[in-house]
Amino acid sequence: MKNNLTTSIATIVTVIALIGFAAAAPTLFQGFLETIKVHVIGNFGFIFTYPAFAASIVFVVLMFTPLGRLRFGEGPPEFSTLAWLGMLFATGMGIGLVTWGVLEPRYHVEAGFSVDQSLLYAFNHWGLLAWSGYLAIGVIFAHAMYNMNIAKPAETLLGGGFLSKLNLVSLVVSTVIGLSLTFSYASEPLQKSLEQFFGLDVSPTVIIIVLSAFAIASSASGLNRGIKWLSNYNTLFALILMAAVFVLTTPLDILGSFARLVPEYIVRYPAMAMDIGLNDPDHKAWLADWLYAFEAAWYGWFIFTGVFIARISKGRTLRQLVLGVMLVPSLFSCLWFTTFGLGGLATGSEDVFALMATLDSHGILSMILALNILLFFVTSADSAGLVCEMLTVPRSRAFWIVAMAALAVVVNWLEGDIFKVILTLISVAALPVAFGIFALVTAFLMRLRRPRQPRPMGAGSD
Repeated sequence: MKNNLTTSIATIVTVIALIGFAAAAPTLFQGFLETIKVHVIGNFGFIFTYPAFAASIVFVVLMFTPLGRLRFGEGPPEFSTLAWLGMLFATGMGIGLVTWGVLEPRYHVEAGFSVDQSLLYAFNHWGLLAWSGYLAIGVIFAHAMYNMNIAKPAETLLGGGFLSKLNLVSLVVSTVIGLSLTFSYASEPLQKSLEQFFGLDVSPTVIIIVLSAFAIASSASGLNRGIKWLSNYNTLFALILMAAVFVLTTPLDILGSFARLVPEYIVRYPAMAMDIGLNDPDHKAWLADWLYAFEAAWYGWFIFTGVFIARISKGRTLRQLVLGVMLVPSLFSCLWFTTFGLGGLATGSEDVFALMATLDSHGILSMILALNILLFFVTSADSAGLVCEMLTVPRSRAFWIVAMAALAVVVNWLEGDIFKVILTLISVAALPVAFGIFALVTAFLMRLRRPRQPRPMGAGSD
């Protein structure tokens, strides 16, 4: 407990220092982030994409081997398959998909790319490369907790020494930074909703404070109520919105593009995942802004989402995790971007709220969207607080939610495209996290290679 408290204090100091730097010198802060992004991530961003690509291939192969039947823990799964998939979707990237579904394809088309290429880029950024990292961390923590009886894998696998605790600090800080992005994703569209439906001009700061109160209330209700129930409603609302966009825009075009582009994505996946912009400075700069930035952002979320996946996956097999955590969500992400990307382009909508307003003048879809974003936010923030609590000290979930809100408030004061600013912040923060994750994976594999100690007589069989 003392060591966990020390780690928590170090994490708090780091988060406060980060918030203070951004608040006191916003211009310098943004310049610092931009410099690291251009010179470090732009040149070495492959340290994010190559391991994720390798993990996706390895897990697909393992799924078809006897190891695919490996079960994490004993007994039946704690949650039904639908509830489990709903929690995965809501926590993994639900609010990000809602925000970027219209935005990213439009960004690429406006930059001069074809519609097909724009959708393929979105598939690559939000598909296998993202979900394979969630899967890898989820598998490691699930096996460590349920099959190796390691209560705190993030510390124990690395020996529990100084470097282990330093790594733990970086993992918790990255979770706090990553979820500050969720606050910003939620606050801007909700601000538009309040103005559209009630004529209220509410500042993002007030909205973030209210959102944090919702997340804390959800955390108090427990995992089996708050996150589980809200995730089910989230998934239902998201499916309603996607069905509405599909039916009310260009359904035949969406179906045709999806059927044509998914096989092309699979064929081009190795080349897109391993692209480094060789001898092309302009393309390398584009990679730093998009592929590397997104993949670095996923690294910032890998621990938070991976630990949560492990928490809700007791009793499931490796094959079930490969299907449910990587393959099905990746396919769904492709369908989502095809639907919202083409729907947004067909209607000339700048964002998802403009799309809903165009499709439904009565405002029903816009209200469902606002509620969907609110619930997505609550489940993400609640589960992130849960993970930070699991990595630090008991009964600290509310504190971590408040820390995420405080960072989001400060970052929203910065100038420019707030989504790109926070994406850059997460990318930079993910650099030490990436090496920490690599260290955890290496330590886990080394632990697996250790010969098992003989069990005492009468201890029973495995």
